[in-house]
Amino acid sequence: MERRKFGLKFKLQAVKLVVDRGVFVAQAARDLDLHVNALRKRVREHSVDPQQAFPGHGQMKPEQLEIEKLRRKVAKRKARHLKKSRGLLCQGLDMKFAFVAKHRGIWPVTWICEALGVSRSGFHAWLNRSSSQRARHDEVLVAEIQSSFAGSDRTCGTRRSGMTCSPNGSTPVCIASSG
Repeated sequence: MERRKFGLKFKLQAVKLVVDRGVFVAQAARDLDLHVNALRKRVREHSVDPQQAFPGHGQMKPEQLEIEKLRRKVAKRKARHLKKSRGLLCQGLDMKFAFVAKHRGIWPVTWICEALGVSRSGFHAWLNRSSSQRARHDEVLVAEIQSSFAGSDRTCGTRRSGMTCSPNGSTPVCIASSG
């Protein structure tokens, strides 16, 4: 069975039958040999935006055009920068979630999470999670080493600054990445 196609004139007349004449949607659908939900959808679309209610075959509403343009743009960026983004994709979850947090004003979180291969719920849990005990401890060490470095007129390197701060003389791994 082939799907029936209706023109703009037919759709507008069907909506006017319900809206202007006050015929029930179920009765109008039976008279026009349409499904009730199809007629309800057309009435709803017409009541929201009469000018763009039935755009026709292959034509989209302006909002849909914008969404489609953004989808193409994202797909193009994915294809273009796949090799360059490998470094970010090899990083841990914290790095990926930080990237999502930084760029969520530009792109939807769903798109970014899908591109990075992480879950949205995991990202939102990461946002609300407090920092770990080790991260807090590392922040304290970084602050101590930075103050030691500043106290030596910025002449000490990482090893000597770390030796003056940590009790056992070893420098934590994260200190080197702190800047």
